[in-house]
Amino acid sequence: MGQSAHPGRRTGVPSALAATALLAVGMTLTGCSSSVSSAATELQRVFATTVVHADGSSVNGVAGLRLRPGDLVRTGTGGRAELVTRSRVVYVGSNAAVQIVDGARQQLRHGSVVVDAQHGPGLALRVAGLSVSTDAGSAVRAERSLTVRLGTLAGSARVTSRTGRQLTIPGLKQTMVGGDALPDTTTPLRLTDDDGESHAVPDLVRDDETLIALARGIDATGRSTAQAVNASWSVPLTAPTGVGRSERILPAVIAAAGPAGRALDRYDEAVRYRAAGGSWAVVARLVGVRASGVVAALAAFERTQPPGRVGSVAAVLASAPNGNGAGNNGGGNGNGGGGGNNDGGNGGNGDPGQPSPTPSPSSSGGVLDTVNDTVDKVLSILPTPPPTRSSDPNPIITLPGLPPLP
Repeated sequence: MGQSAHPGRRTGVPSALAATALLAVGMTLTGCSSSVSSAATELQRVFATTVVHADGSSVNGVAGLRLRPGDLVRTGTGGRAELVTRSRVVYVGSNAAVQIVDGARQQLRHGSVVVDAQHGPGLALRVAGLSVSTDAGSAVRAERSLTVRLGTLAGSARVTSRTGRQLTIPGLKQTMVGGDALPDTTTPLRLTDDDGESHAVPDLVRDDETLIALARGIDATGRSTAQAVNASWSVPLTAPTGVGRSERILPAVIAAAGPAGRALDRYDEAVRYRAAGGSWAVVARLVGVRASGVVAALAAFERTQPPGRVGSVAAVLASAPNGNGAGNNGGGNGNGGGGGNNDGGNGGNGDPGQPSPTPSPSSSGGVLDTVNDTVDKVLSILPTPPPTRSSDPNPIITLPGLPPLP
């Protein structure tokens, strides 16, 4: 009898240990998921912001203020706020309202936010009747006004409607939602280059500002830049007519910035993404190139022309109007596009019968404050060119009067 009881005790001990271990694992997993919900959210980098508590009382938003569940964060005109939960940051734009549910959930009442979960926990964001899941490692822009716009700056996001329909928004894509109807497809992302995007994806915004400056310069330099591109790009340009010259020329330069084998495919893709409203940097990234490569490709096009025939990259950038100039942020029917030259774009005021791709708006009203700042910004991403030799029939473009490249 003792022998029969002994095996029972021996088998019972491991069972108890296993049960305890499973309970501990369950508690650990539950604790991991619930710990984000219970994590504190604080205000940082706050300006012109009011916090309305659940009981109706309100206080001025100040850096370091710990938010309670139910608190509503309102920003005024020109206001901003950062909602920091562990290493996740939600950048709240001006004239916006965001309600804190808990550390893992928030609700966008109106306005715009950028959720940067690239280095922190994910966030479940309620926007109108939509549930937006921003996973850890992702960054998402959400806007709510008469319609809802959701775009992925990094990683991906999942959107679920009230009816249970779901849509995955891949990187650098967006969707527009009116009412409760969730679209089946996405379109290329339109950047705003504002404070939230600049903090969440600084390299992408920097590329966008660079290409906007390049597009403006192309629109402002008349036939010279178009001549260089047309002479080197043997395939007919298929970008729409009736828009700024840059809309015709820049897709070819973007296509030439990558490996030669897929240049034509990249060109068709760039034209399609731009026509669908994508910002210049988004168009470039979607076809697999960076702004530095685009600037270098334009310089290579220019080197194919006799010296003095066309302007240098620096001249193109220096011609970029500051603020209200040609190309309307490098995208539309600018007033300085130089229409009617049959050199790769109509420019000018354009053809009112043709749609213009949506330009990337600038957060400061212009890409840069001065021409020198524009040139310096783009030159800072260029590789140092080799020394120019007088025997070279197509010398590397030199940029006199500018600081040496890093």
